[in-house]
Amino acid sequence: MQYNAEPLAFRDNLSSYAYFLKILSIFLSCLIVVVSTDAFFYQYNTPKWIVFDTFSIVILSFFTYYSRTLKMSVIGFLIAFLVLSMSVTIVWAPNKFEALLFVLRFVVFIISICALINLLTSEQILNLLLECIYFSSLIFCIAVIYQRYWLDTPYGFLNFSPIGFVNYLGQVLNIWIPILVLAIYKSRHSIIKMVLGGISLLVLINLLVESNTRGTILGLLGAELLVLLVLLVKKKRLPLKYITITAVFGVAVVTFSVAESNGFSKLQHQILSIKELNSGRETVFRNTLDMIVQNPAGVGVNNFEYIHQKYAKMGTSESSPYVSNYSILPSPYNIILKFYSESGFLGGSLFLVLFGWFFAQSLMNFLKGAIVDAWIFMAVFSLFFHAMFSSVFLTPVSLFFSLILFSVVVSRSELSNGVFSLSKKLVTGVCLSLIFLTGFVTVIKSTSSYLTKAGYKSGDTQKVEKSLEINPYNYIAAMRLVELYLYKEGDQQEALNSVEYVLSIYPYNVDMLINASSIALQLGLNDKSEYYKKRVLEIYPHNERVNGLNLAR
Repeated sequence: MQYNAEPLAFRDNLSSYAYFLKILSIFLSCLIVVVSTDAFFYQYNTPKWIVFDTFSIVILSFFTYYSRTLKMSVIGFLIAFLVLSMSVTIVWAPNKFEALLFVLRFVVFIISICALINLLTSEQILNLLLECIYFSSLIFCIAVIYQRYWLDTPYGFLNFSPIGFVNYLGQVLNIWIPILVLAIYKSRHSIIKMVLGGISLLVLINLLVESNTRGTILGLLGAELLVLLVLLVKKKRLPLKYITITAVFGVAVVTFSVAESNGFSKLQHQILSIKELNSGRETVFRNTLDMIVQNPAGVGVNNFEYIHQKYAKMGTSESSPYVSNYSILPSPYNIILKFYSESGFLGGSLFLVLFGWFFAQSLMNFLKGAIVDAWIFMAVFSLFFHAMFSSVFLTPVSLFFSLILFSVVVSRSELSNGVFSLSKKLVTGVCLSLIFLTGFVTVIKSTSSYLTKAGYKSGDTQKVEKSLEINPYNYIAAMRLVELYLYKEGDQQEALNSVEYVLSIYPYNVDMLINASSIALQLGLNDKSEYYKKRVLEIYPHNERVNGLNLAR
């Protein structure tokens, strides 16, 4: 799919509405970085996904009203085949709802990019990106300062910032920092915007130093170094304006170290930590490769979390990190391995081609373009680099800004002519279907999540049961029912039924397998208890908790 070059009159007619789209986008970009509520089990991600889905619906609604046609190119066919290969794996995915949701959001993401580059000019999309990041980063910094220094709110890894988990901020800073520098540069005639932007930039890089998100730090510095080397070869001189990130990073390091009670020893620890790169990622990668070899067709799109424990080699020196009786590993910390493990060799290979094609477009824009393209390329390089070591593109805030960033890259690229055009009726039908489905699944997921949290918090078993009726694949609700049946209702048989229901969605969850063995033992179902115990020991040999069940016999 590609940019529709026909409509000058169409764009003139749209100009008054483009401003409305811009205002809505800026508002949602500011909202998504600060919104959170403990009404949901995932107090950060769930409300942010609602905002992201709303943003997608807004774009698709504009496109439905103003659309002409879409032209299918070779890359469009590749995307269509990728979506098809992903969709096929839903058949054998344990959690079909999460699989369907992932495919839906992937399609909406792609169509939203097509919509933006058809609705707006490349300059309008660039300005949209700059203003969304400028204002959202400013609001974000104000929120951080307010929470930490006015409210004195305690924070840690899980609530490091209004974005949530510490690494989620790093995934956004991959985009924010280079684009914010560009926004400041383009606002150089406004002293107020420059000063506010500069303060935001310094706060963001201080947060980056504090969080020690190595993928972001190395990605940003690597991107800047690559741009400097290319321009040095190309122009035979060192363009100092491109070392802004390094300069501000140095200032942030000094100010952060001074602010810390243990001074430069903290800085030394952070630098050594980055140098060592000892995070356990290599064991995840190796175990995921084993998983891919044994499942060449994939385990089901967006179902890595539900299957990986089988291949995690728990209880050994080669165990995947963050996997134990209670912990889970939602992704392999590598976007390419995620697609290969979930969508198989075909889906993974198609995604790799798409991934490489997009990076090549950004690189070509940089090599042929102006200063804008250099900073855009820095953001893309940093983002793609970090995607090799983290769950980039899998969190709502990262995906929100990636959508606009990718639209900028594609709109500034020289794309080949389309093979054929899709009619306006077909485009409208597809967009309306996507709008309905996105709204429908968002309501289902958020309502089920709300009822799970509210019911469990108040001990209302019926409310949690209702949440599971709304979304039968909400394994969190099913897990909460196990506890409620055991400790509130005192019904061991219903608890065992709930455990077995969880295992139909999450077949290798060690904690649930052990619970199944334990509850079955208490009910006198020795054969069933042995069956679940055996399943635990197959994936987690010498597990002390399950072996301890022998004492109860």
